Amino acid sequence: MTTTTTPPPPPHPHTEKHRAHTHIHPTKGKRDALITEPTQYTPMNSTLDNPEHLKKHDPDNMLTTITRLPQNARKAIKDAEKLDLKTRKKNYKGLVVAGMGGSAVGGLLLKDWLRDTCSIPIEVSRSHTLPAWADKDTMVYAVSYSGDTEETLSQYKEAVEAGCPTICFSSGGKLEQSASTHKTPWLKYPKGYKPRAAIAHQFFSIATITRRLGQINDETWSQVDEAINALQALSDEMSPATPSAINPGKRLAENIHGYIPFIYGPEEMTTVAYRYSTQFNENSKSPAAHSFFPEAFHNSVMSSEAPRELLSRCCAVVIRSPSDASKKAERFTELLAKSFGRVVKVDVKGEERLSRMLSALYIGDFASAYLGVLYGQDPGSTKSIDYLKQA
Repeated sequence: MTTTTTPPPPPHPHTEKHRAHTHIHPTKGKRDALITEPTQYTPMNSTLDNPEHLKKHDPDNMLTTITRLPQNARKAIKDAEKLDLKTRKKNYKGLVVAGMGGSAVGGLLLKDWLRDTCSIPIEVSRSHTLPAWADKDTMVYAVSYSGDTEETLSQYKEAVEAGCPTICFSSGGKLEQSASTHKTPWLKYPKGYKPRAAIAHQFFSIATITRRLGQINDETWSQVDEAINALQALSDEMSPATPSAINPGKRLAENIHGYIPFIYGPEEMTTVAYRYSTQFNENSKSPAAHSFFPEAFHNSVMSSEAPRELLSRCCAVVIRSPSDASKKAERFTELLAKSFGRVVKVDVKGEERLSRMLSALYIGDFASAYLGVLYGQDPGSTKSIDYLKQA
């Protein structure tokens, strides 16, 4: 299979003080060497720069919703600050975030962000049942964007029966009704989103509540401003109006187009790599898989020894962060570049952990929607998920 790999875009002119700089470095795998392409960019005619084409293939305005993530983040924080928590104490032995699919990602991000600072364990329960250890000293967040997710409703019922202090998060549905019946604090999400596109509300709302319950200290919470400022800069950089030549989201989509993406990243990017794969599944209608370092050093690396004809359609997307500059990560990338059809490196730089995580996630969200458009798919459609829900 012959592919054309385009070089990375030149630096974007934005110079905001707090922005996190995300660079895409496409490389093409060859058996004899890891080859990094020239840095010069030659303009191309891209269908992603055609407004009519984008409008035709994005009828649900997924790209517009993604562009508004920074504004939604600020609104989510304000809304969560207003929730009445007088009936909720601050001393808990554990936190369970009960949710599925896109509604679970906020909890997974929270867990990764607070891994080195939170004094209580955080578990994201994607199941019909709560973990057996959940009791009256365990805070439970029941999160379902629609409010009708059967697994989340089942866990909320268990939480009530076990006497777990609980807070509900949804745009309405049965979860709102149950919360009203049991006098459980309920935070309302705005309607009109796909669950996966409501990530700003789902992450920043539970983060703010966790902060108010005393589990996020001042130093850690100070990362929020830098993160939102970085997201705003990236929103401008990756919006549909920004041409492919200087648009990291479009560039990543164009480099992945025609390949099956396998996403890897350091430990702080565990959920981000997972998010890339699920966004490529849902928005791009593409198979995808993910892993993280150092776990991938013990299994995923062996895929580099697969038959060349199998790997020729595989693209490794390696998210690189200053938090992980290990020689093993570089050697891992070199091995994949010698066998995979393509390797794309996404470099994310930020002063703080949260800024790096969300900046990397944001470029993946944009790229997944743009890739869906390149495949002639509606990024917002979920026909197969809807079919399964009828079972």
